[in-house]
Amino acid sequence: MIPLAVMLLQDAYCRARRLRREEMGASVIEWALIAAVSVLAVSIIAVVVVDIVNKKSSDLNDCATQVGSSACK
Repeated sequence: MIPLAVMLLQDAYCRARRLRREEMGASVIEWALIAAVSVLAVSIIAVVVVDIVNKKSSDLNDCATQVGSSACK
């Protein structure tokens, strides 16, 4: 009777460990998805900022090359 109880307790312990491990796997997947979305958002923001900076730089360069133009004020 005692060996059966020990065996059942060991089985329950192994199942609990397996469930905990499976939840950790789901947690890792959630963190990976969060990281991927964050990287995507930062990439999009960076592209927009670089585009704005390039446009303003081009505008300033055009103004610098036009001598006496009042359009650049």
